[in-house]
Amino acid sequence: MKQLTRRAVATFSLAGLTTLALFGGIMLTGCDNKPVDNAATPPAGISTTPALAGASKKIAIISPAKTSEFHNELPKGVADKAKELGWAEIIDQAPQKEDDYAGQVALAQDVIQKKPDAISVCGINPQALDQIVKKANDAKIPIFVHNQITTIKSGEVVSYIGYDEREGGKLCGEKAAELLKAKNGDYIGEAAILDGEPGSHTDERAGGFKEALKKYPKIKVVAEQNGKWDRATGANTAKDWLQRFPKLDLVFGCSDSMAQGASKAGADAKHPLLTIGIDGNKTSLEDVRDGKLTATLSVQPRMIGAKIAETMKSFFDGKKPDQIVKTDMAIVTKENVATFIK
Repeated sequence: MKQLTRRAVATFSLAGLTTLALFGGIMLTGCDNKPVDNAATPPAGISTTPALAGASKKIAIISPAKTSEFHNELPKGVADKAKELGWAEIIDQAPQKEDDYAGQVALAQDVIQKKPDAISVCGINPQALDQIVKKANDAKIPIFVHNQITTIKSGEVVSYIGYDEREGGKLCGEKAAELLKAKNGDYIGEAAILDGEPGSHTDERAGGFKEALKKYPKIKVVAEQNGKWDRATGANTAKDWLQRFPKLDLVFGCSDSMAQGASKAGADAKHPLLTIGIDGNKTSLEDVRDGKLTATLSVQPRMIGAKIAETMKSFFDGKKPDQIVKTDMAIVTKENVATFIK
């Protein structure tokens, strides 16, 4: 008899709650029967469960490779913030090399099979990124893109999270002009550019650098070549340039690794070569401090990682994050490097 009474009470309570919920829904529609928009609707093809807001999450980070210090540091920033949020699991995956387009797509498909609550990806190239976004959309898994704010033409992305790569390239170009004036007494000299693999990352960074130099017609870009985001390739390419262009003043690398390779080539040849990179990784900051690397654009990969987790949380909480979430950047030289080394 007591069991039946308890069941009856439970049934009554559930019915009462349902009635209250329905009544509350009617009240929220207002007199004109239009729903109150308390939270923006997620993009088409993407779903989340507001009832699970605040619950533990399983998220995935997909990088181009682990050969770059940047792509090792960024997931650590995600993990630190995820731990703070009490999330259960971080899937951290990357192909072996930064030119393995097919490998990144296949790896993303494997990640999708694990059914994470959200994915953030830094695509190797536009083709890989387009396919990965489409696969996530088809699986109804919210997808974010990190380390770029250049939007793609197809597919639904919740947010693009990272620094403004074109503006970063411009800052590096302006710093290059200042360095050349200090070295040569005027805005004059020879520069070369180590591109990364073809794609938006290279287009934006190298494009911004060249755009900044247009104001200084006496500064000539005498060479530009794909350094594959790799230190050894950067070193070998710069070594060749120093033989072909004995008056070469400066090398800009679209990543720190390539710029560090160029720096080594200059040191080996005993050539006073100015070098600028992009990332602000720990070892590159130490090289700036020690006078090996002239400058870097610090984009703080761990901070970007934390911002990824924060943006995902906002989405899980039923809010609509900004589509473009910009992170900070700053030029670092020997004069201010102490501020950035921790």
